[in-house]
Amino acid sequence: MATREEREELFDTIQKAVDDVVSMVIEGHYTALTQEPQLTSKIAGAIELTLDRMDLGDLNLKIAVRDFPPQGPGALEGKVGADVYISTAVIGEDGSDVSKGMLAQAKWDDTTKDAKLSQQIGKMMGRTESSYVWVFGPHGVNCVPAGGYLTPGPTEKGQSVGSLIANGLRCEEGDRRIGRDLTKPLITSLNEIMQDLGVNTALSFTIREGRRRHRFYRRAKRKR
Repeated sequence: MATREEREELFDTIQKAVDDVVSMVIEGHYTALTQEPQLTSKIAGAIELTLDRMDLGDLNLKIAVRDFPPQGPGALEGKVGADVYISTAVIGEDGSDVSKGMLAQAKWDDTTKDAKLSQQIGKMMGRTESSYVWVFGPHGVNCVPAGGYLTPGPTEKGQSVGSLIANGLRCEEGDRRIGRDLTKPLITSLNEIMQDLGVNTALSFTIREGRRRHRFYRRAKRKR
């Protein structure tokens, strides 16, 4: 079984690698005409290509990205007002599995106060408090809790995408009620939660430990 120090080393490695990838993608598109959902998808894809199947001692990281194409006016985003669903799951050797989810709506830093954002935040918060606004700046993304983003006063302090994901894997962020179903194959569970939430892009991080490293999901117990 992995030690606490080994887990923290992996979390720190994930945070730094994710933030490096995000900065690289953002810097290449900040002055372009790329729209927020498309850039979110590009960020997710770059993270998958860079970090997938990372190993550290007795721990293995699996990353998966799913994209649903737009389906007419409003597409799937209309249900919960989010651009992306983030899944964090830890499958422990001792059976202490944890699956959580988060929602995020992305905006360029010069369009974060539009009227549509208020509606999107309301929809996200109606489903889960683990909702964020991803603010695209010239060198990176600031993830601000959606619940306090539009309140009067200074903008609430956020964190980087890498920090958000690492803290999700630490179980310090995220909502179990919208975690993917670990009794099903990864892609099946992502498809189902995306359809339930109405989100076009999903980014999944799964850490498997020890002998669970080669078991991609926990099969549901048979009913007697």
